[in-house]
Order: sequence, then structure tokens, then C-alpha cells
Amino acid sequence: MTSADDDADLSDDRSDAWFAPIIDRGVLQGLMRRTDTHALLTLGLWLLLSVATGAVVVFTRHTLWIWPAMLLYGSVLCFSYAASHECAHGTAFKTRRLNEAVFWFTSLVFIEEPLYRRYSHAEHHTNTWFNGRDPQKPYGIPLTFREYVSGTLGLSFYFDAARQLIRHCSGRFTPAEREFLPASEIPKVIFNSRMMSACYAGLLVGGVAFVSPWPFILYFIPRFLGGCVVTLYINTQHMCMAEDLYDHRLTTRSIKCGWLERRLYWNMNYHIEHHLFPSVPFHALPRLNESVRGQLPLPLNGVIAANADILRAVSRQRTEPRFNLSRAR
Repeated sequence: MTSADDDADLSDDRSDAWFAPIIDRGVLQGLMRRTDTHALLTLGLWLLLSVATGAVVVFTRHTLWIWPAMLLYGSVLCFSYAASHECAHGTAFKTRRLNEAVFWFTSLVFIEEPLYRRYSHAEHHTNTWFNGRDPQKPYGIPLTFREYVSGTLGLSFYFDAARQLIRHCSGRFTPAEREFLPASEIPKVIFNSRMMSACYAGLLVGGVAFVSPWPFILYFIPRFLGGCVVTLYINTQHMCMAEDLYDHRLTTRSIKCGWLERRLYWNMNYHIEHHLFPSVPFHALPRLNESVRGQLPLPLNGVIAANADILRAVSRQRTEPRFNLSRAR
């Protein structure tokens, strides 16, 4: 029997103090096997839905129906976040070149430079929800209603993403970033940041110069509208959970999702399970859940219920600043 993942690519350099559930070593090794098939099918579904909902935007472009169409299309488009996340771990595809190609493309769609995302996310797993140590912890306790709304609408995300791209394009990195970014990777981060910035600038300038609506109705506006929907899912991962603890049951949240949600979200609703064993590929997370569910908190019933829970916590934190939503058994 084992309670640790000995072969993780990212983030298994964990303190002995971290909680880890008991799981049979042979079962765990089987769950860690990677394939191209699962990722190709999941990616194919996302691409198919992106094209289909994008076609609805095109067909409704001269009517008011274009706004709900862009919201629907943008919501699907922004689930590129989930594919980018899985590729950041290197577990999406068995074939490394395929993994890296999809990683670059989906990161471009979501507006996150891939290598910085990979290393900052590894640090996030190593120091999950520790203040001052987790680079992907943009908010803390107490959380204000204003911070919740700003984060969910993506206002802070776009500002921070633009500022970060500009800094990295010019080769400027903070001391904290240099702690988790290998020196050998910094030139690649600079190159990627410049390439991505050129893509966004090209779309924007091209749309204005040629008086074309297409870059705006097929990317910029849907990316903003759909980002709000996907952020509701991202909120559920750690928002208003406990901080500075070596126990993913306390700092991380899993939720129940429907079949299509799970496919678009690449099973990231099993988020406690993912943090416990990040080398288990997305397609095996449901089976991992079956193996350890008795040792974990019960998941909340969906993304709306989780966000409602978060808003109740935000309200309560006005009078109880240290209140959090930890649900360990």
C-alpha cells in the first residue's frame, strides 16, 4: 500500500506533513498510465463544439441573438483553460510533441503564456493555498464581494495578464517569479510572450485597419463573455477554503458535474483528487475518486451550489474574517 505518488512530473515534491489517502500501489500505477486516445477524443469534442457554436455566432451576426450566441461560444472557447491545465502537467497526451502543441494553442486561446503557466502551476501544487508561497493564489481570506465579482468577471485577470505579458516581453521578471522559473527557460518565456502578444495585436490591429468585426465577434468579445462562465468553475477549486495547511481536503474543493461539463472541464471537478495525485491523468480521475472517496469530503452538488456557498462565506467573513469552507471528515 502507498499514500504517495513516486513518479510525478510536477508537484509531488511534497512535505511529509501533507495528508495523503491510502491507496494500493498497483492501483495507483495503473491510474497513472497515459494515452493519446482519451485526450484526442476530449480535445475533438471541444473543437467540434467550438466550431458549432462559432457557426451560430456567424449566422446570428446581424441580429440581437448574436449576444447569447457569443456567450455560448465564448463559454466553450474558454474551456481551453482545462486543456491547457492538463497539458501543463504533461499528462494530457502520451506523445510529448502532441501534448506541447496543444498546450501552446490552448494557452494562446486562454491568454496564458504556457511555460510560465507550467512552472507557476507546479509551484501552486507544491505550496497549495499558502500565502506568499503559492503564485496562483490571487486572493485570500477574508474575500470581499467586490473581489469576488471582479475575479469572476475577469477584470483583474485581463489587467494582470496584459501587465505580465508586457513585463515578460521586455525580459522583466519579479524576484518571486525567478524563484520558480529555471534560468534556462526564461528566454523561452520571453519568446513565447512576444509571439502571443503579436498574435493578439495582429488580431486587434487587423480588425481595426480592415474595419472587420470578425476578430471581435469570434475572439475578443466571446473570450470576455465566456471567461465569466469558466471562472465560476475555477472559483470552486480553492476560493474561501482554508489557507496555509498541509491538507488538500481543507484547502481544495471537489464538485459534482454533469457529463458534458466534465468533458469540457477535463474532469477538473475532481480537484482534491487531482491535487493529491497530480500525475494521474484527467481521464483516470473518476476511477481515482472511486478508490479514495471514503477518505475525502463529500463534493458539492455543482458549480452553482459551490459559488452560492462561496458567496455565503463572503458575507459571513464580514464579521468573521477567518471563516472558511473547509469540509474535512
